[in-house]
This record gives sequence, structure tokens and C-alpha cells, in this order.
Amino acid sequence: MGKERRRFERFRVREGAFAAFINTDEMMDIGPIENIGKGGLCVRYLSMQEGSRDSRTIKIFGSNGHFIHLDRVKCRVAHECEVPEGSWAQMRTRCCGVEFEDLSVRHMRLLEDFIDTFALKSDGQQATGV
Repeated sequence: MGKERRRFERFRVREGAFAAFINTDEMMDIGPIENIGKGGLCVRYLSMQEGSRDSRTIKIFGSNGHFIHLDRVKCRVAHECEVPEGSWAQMRTRCCGVEFEDLSVRHMRLLEDFIDTFALKSDGQQATGV
């Protein structure tokens, strides 16, 4: 295992948290968020494309008592791979980790609210005060 290089802790998330990549061809790759932190997230999604772009725009959203939505968050792809056991025919399951870039004050506030709402502690309980 390599040395952890993240500046911010990542948290697993409860059901209902999603991310969608906005592509230039107006296609959206969408899937559940696997983990999230102030520096980035990991999402698993279905796609008909190969993926691996250097930078993207992502939407983050979810509902857990109230709807939280972050639109047009700039990010850089840190890693992306196909998940063979979830792929079939032309649809591929992909796992993608992104690093957030140039977050505005508004995006940072919404992201902190999103993490407070959806993050789980290691014991499966909701994280608070993230």
C-alpha cells in the first residue's frame, strides 16, 4: 500500500448521496458516492465511454431529510478504472476518485453541510462536526 497523500480525511457515506460528471457532449455519468471529504470524493458509475479525462465538472447531490446540491464543482481526476465485476456488454462500471479544485466559499459551505449530512463514522454512525 502506498503512503496516504490526502490532506483531508475521507468518510464513507450513507445511501442517497450521488455525483454526476458533466461531459462536453451533454452526457452525464452518474452514480453513488463511495467516500467524500473536503478535498475530493470517489464515485462508482455506469458509462458507455472509456473515461480518463484530466479535468471535469461534477454535480454533487443527495437527499436525507433535506435536499443538498452542489453544481458545477471543478475537479481533477486523481484515478479512474473499470470495475470488471460490475460491467457488462457496452455499459462499464467505473470507479473514479477526484480532487476538488478552486472551491468557492459557497461551494465549501455546501460541501461541509453535505459531509455533515451524509458522512458515516467508522462505526457506521453519522459523522458530525466534520
